[in-house]
Amino acid sequence: MPGSKAAARAAGMEPEARSLRRVARRALLAGAAGAVVLAALERTAAAALERTAEAPPPGGRRLRLYNPHTDERFDDIYWCDGAYVPGSLSRVDWLMRDFHQDKVAAIDPALLDLLHRIARRIEAHRPFTILSGYRTPATNRLLRREGLAPAAHSEHLVGKAADIRVDGVRLTHLRHAALSLKSGGVGTYWHDDFVHVDVGPVRVW
Repeated sequence: MPGSKAAARAAGMEPEARSLRRVARRALLAGAAGAVVLAALERTAAAALERTAEAPPPGGRRLRLYNPHTDERFDDIYWCDGAYVPGSLSRVDWLMRDFHQDKVAAIDPALLDLLHRIARRIEAHRPFTILSGYRTPATNRLLRREGLAPAAHSEHLVGKAADIRVDGVRLTHLRHAALSLKSGGVGTYWHDDFVHVDVGPVRVW
């Protein structure tokens, strides 16, 4: 009799055990699903933050530029409501001209967009100092004779490059911001305290 009672109790516990196992399994699956959902939400939030960081502010894009060779400044909107502002582009072309030859060329608007994105990355409150923008072939040859070794097919020659620094911003911070965007060439000139950026092929030196 004792054996039969024990068997009965065991038989009565089996449904309960199976029920507990099902509950445990559902909890485990729910937990795993929750972890997957949470991870997906975290990735979505991170992507949203990244898009927010890259997205232009509503209304317009502003640039602050300073040419130390000519003491000229630009602090204005260059893109507004889906279009570039022609007057602003002309003023930027003039500020970033080859001051050695006093020659002007169209600066690629993609370069301005790159500078704008860099400014947002470094949270710049001061203008970009433009050490070199457009460069004529004559000036390129002059620099080569002076031993500065500019590239023979430099992006400066087609208005797609700028040599920049920002007062109060470490060169390493400026360099990392430019590199993080992967939007063209980035060259760091530590001795001369400037970073070259362009919208040509992606490369680093």
